[in-house]
Amino acid sequence: MSIADIVTEEILGMLAIDLGLVILSGWFIILLLIIREFRKFARGFTQGAKVQEASGMDDQTLQMCQQSVDSALNYTSENNDTLNDLIQLQQALESQMTLLRSSTAQHISPEEQAKIDDLNLKLNKSHQLIRKLKGDLDKSVKGLKITRKKLFNQADTVEGLREQNAALEKDFEKLEQEYIQISEAGGFQDLAIQYQTEKEELLNTIEEYKQQAEQGASSEELDAMRQELEEAQQQMQHLSKEKDFVENKYLDLSKKLDTEKPE
Repeated sequence: MSIADIVTEEILGMLAIDLGLVILSGWFIILLLIIREFRKFARGFTQGAKVQEASGMDDQTLQMCQQSVDSALNYTSENNDTLNDLIQLQQALESQMTLLRSSTAQHISPEEQAKIDDLNLKLNKSHQLIRKLKGDLDKSVKGLKITRKKLFNQADTVEGLREQNAALEKDFEKLEQEYIQISEAGGFQDLAIQYQTEKEELLNTIEEYKQQAEQGASSEELDAMRQELEEAQQQMQHLSKEKDFVENKYLDLSKKLDTEKPE
């Protein structure tokens, strides 16, 4: 192999390394811009989330935050692919550097050796930086996933509280309507009057039954009177139970309205 061939090989190798470093630097600039924008978004989102947590989220804000987190997760997934490409490029450059050093070890000047060592040092530093950026990005993804889970849990909680509140309002409205109906209709007062009337009729029936028995009424007439008396007694028992039920219902509703009526 001639000196010209060695020099040409060295020059081509150095040019390849320089070109690789230029490409790597370009990737780093793009990646740093991506990371800066991502951190700006994450910081703004965190501050916004704290404000919303203190003041309460409406549906539109909650949905917007969920969409933003989903977009950020997709964004970081794409950037993670970019980092993997950078790692592969880094490994290829390191392999090329190792091969170049071994092939030109006996035909390289001290100045060229110093330049190669400096480039190798820069490659090692860039490799560490890529690893660090990848670790930061992975942490950001984990944080976003946790935030996303909390947001959807909060959405479920908000919806559950809304449904529970609607059910309570409906129950209270029903309770209030029952109270109004009983109060305006005077239900238990009417039942008391009806109960007193039926009681008087029952007493009259009993008295009539006694009189007919004393006057020697026929067995058919006595049986008819006995049947009428039994029916009157059953009706009285029914009215008595209904009257007690309505009175208790009225008292219960009054107590519930006093304790459950919203401020």
